[in-house]
Amino acid sequence: MRPAIEGSLPAEGDVTSEVPAARRALIEQSADSLGRMWADGCRQELLQEGRRATGGWPGTLREARARVECALRVEMHCRKLPAITEVERELAVRTTYASARSAWRKCADATTR
Repeated sequence: MRPAIEGSLPAEGDVTSEVPAARRALIEQSADSLGRMWADGCRQELLQEGRRATGGWPGTLREARARVECALRVEMHCRKLPAITEVERELAVRTTYASARSAWRKCADATTR
């Protein structure tokens, strides 16, 4: 595995090959749900402020990392599973961010029609 530059995500193949399939599926499912909830929450905040939820996804990888760190720590603890590793964390961050961005784009596309 090649080293990642500080603050960047490793290449996808570098991450997924090191995570057992069943555990990867659980992490990806949780991260996907987390991302969709994040986008919905951002959209709701804007609407409550009387603003439209349009334009590019406003979230950052730093925010995704913080959300993953908190949510997956609880998720794994509740399921009585070992805590996520650094490799799994980066997989979850990538999945969370992509899911949130995708959910945001779908909503933005629907509101601009």
